[in-house]
Amino acid sequence: MNHSFLSWLIVASVLTVGVWADQGLSQADSQNRAASLSKSSSSGESLAKFNWNAPLPSAAELKQRVMNNLKKSQAEQERYVCKTTSESDQTDKNGAVKHRDVKQYNMFFVNGQEIDEVTSKDGKPLTEAQKNKESERVQKQIKKDSDEKYVAKQNANDEKMYDTALHMLRYTNGHRIDVQGRPTLTYDLSGDPNVHPKGLQETFLHNMTGTIQVDELSGELVDLNVRLDHDLKVGGGLLASLHKGFWIHLRQVRYPDGVWLMEMVEGNGDVRAALFFHPYFKFKQTMNGCALTNVTTSQGATTLSK
Repeated sequence: MNHSFLSWLIVASVLTVGVWADQGLSQADSQNRAASLSKSSSSGESLAKFNWNAPLPSAAELKQRVMNNLKKSQAEQERYVCKTTSESDQTDKNGAVKHRDVKQYNMFFVNGQEIDEVTSKDGKPLTEAQKNKESERVQKQIKKDSDEKYVAKQNANDEKMYDTALHMLRYTNGHRIDVQGRPTLTYDLSGDPNVHPKGLQETFLHNMTGTIQVDELSGELVDLNVRLDHDLKVGGGLLASLHKGFWIHLRQVRYPDGVWLMEMVEGNGDVRAALFFHPYFKFKQTMNGCALTNVTTSQGATTLSK
């Protein structure tokens, strides 16, 4: 599964919650309360003082909280390296596995851009030749992601996609739940019937249904579970087609220092894009543990696996 699309799906979905959240507070009250919650959240004081019976945050408040937290989160993620396992299966229509690929890699971030450094394939460590080739690839990616102009362009493209996605979805049945002692907003989601999507990504977002959970204090995604409940064709099926049952589930976890990192991504389905047929598949990506590191991004993350 494409990492950039998953990242876009996460942030776009969380930002869209802000559009459809309860409009109960004035903009001034929302901004003041958001600033107060953000300040107390980082110090750990807000949970003790939090009013669990308070009205749900307004659109302006939640969106502002997400945006304020986004750049901070990207910078904080660079302190971590995550050992990750990726399992990808090609299956028949009944779900029986025809072919399986398993990779272990170290995931880390440069300027908010994810980099995956493969350490083994199908349970076998890389050979010296494979290690050298992988190291060269990673160093090229680090150099690219260290270019401020390149990253600025990537961020501009992402922001454009996020802004577009704001108009695709609507959120209903909003309420607050307790997830590991933290106030969490949960919504049912579906496409806005008043919006006409264009392109594959917009069409996918507009047709998905499911649920989303967002940490109220930080605005971070906790859980996203979406699927297609009908067959979907783009361009009459010539551009792309996704079949009923296409499913993606993502979950993030909060570390003691307040950084949120992906814990698990999974999904299944079958897709046809243009003239290329992607067989029935299922995948699962699991973080086996993320650790603080003093390794600089120019060194890569290989030292952690030694």
